[in-house]
Amino acid sequence: MSHSHSPQGWNSRRFLRIGGGLLLCFLATIAGAAAPTESSLRIRSTQVTVDEDVYELDARLDLQLPQEARQAIDAGVTLRLTYQIEVNRVRRYMPDAGVASVEQRFELSYHALSQRYLVRNLNTGEQQDFGALDAALDRLGDVHGLPILDTALVTNGPTFEGRIRAVLDMNTAPDTFGWLLFWTDDWSAESEWHTWTLRP
Repeated sequence: MSHSHSPQGWNSRRFLRIGGGLLLCFLATIAGAAAPTESSLRIRSTQVTVDEDVYELDARLDLQLPQEARQAIDAGVTLRLTYQIEVNRVRRYMPDAGVASVEQRFELSYHALSQRYLVRNLNTGEQQDFGALDAALDRLGDVHGLPILDTALVTNGPTFEGRIRAVLDMNTAPDTFGWLLFWTDDWSAESEWHTWTLRP
């Protein structure tokens, strides 16, 4: 007993197979385009408060790393993040006068033996460990209660302006991972300056 297939039915199935393949390729292209290919830094918010006659800064940073940078951290490359903070007295006809300058530096690395991500404050030596890279990056993006200036230096009359930016750098890898170094330049980044007015 023989079976016959109509050309129309065969063409319909062929069209569905081709169309399905094209759809998968399109979705894969979108997914690849959505993944970040370089580091991205953005200061999202700042707040200044006074505690015992000292201005203290809270800031929040959005930090995005491409997948290759994440893999490099797992392989032994160290990430360094520096917050640069400046306070200036605004002058109308002359360059602004610097009043204070502060750098807050952090280091993130992976400890393979414990399988933990280590975040170290290079200013104070304080160290915290995290089980997930995203949790460690979230800690890097949170500045809380950072002393920046004595209130006595901000007087009535002149306008004082504070600003902050974040600078990301991939530290020199250990000799064992020297072959990773050609990646690192692409992962360095810095945010735009985020500015606010400081009032007495």
